[in-house]
Amino acid sequence: MKITKVAGARKPLEVEEVEIRESLVEDLVTAERIVGKTEGFEFILAVLSQVALFDGQPQPVEELRRLSSKDFLAISKELELADVESLQNELSTSSGKEGSVKNA
Repeated sequence: MKITKVAGARKPLEVEEVEIRESLVEDLVTAERIVGKTEGFEFILAVLSQVALFDGQPQPVEELRRLSSKDFLAISKELELADVESLQNELSTSSGKEGSVKNA
């Protein structure tokens, strides 16, 4: 089998430097409002649009969709959002239990 890589119809977003600050809860809430969900590629892109600068400039989700998959995966690892999903699961399961929140 022969595999040939060809250029796509749209040029990928080429970035030399990405600066990422630690995300805050407000960034996650804003990202959820942008895409209407708290999981998946679109959510990660929405968080990136809130916390990262690409060559010194913020970028909207629409532009970040043009990142190469290799760059996207490398950048998304830096967000450390893996714990967000487990936190959501924990909160959703504990919200139905009485006495799950204790006041001191």
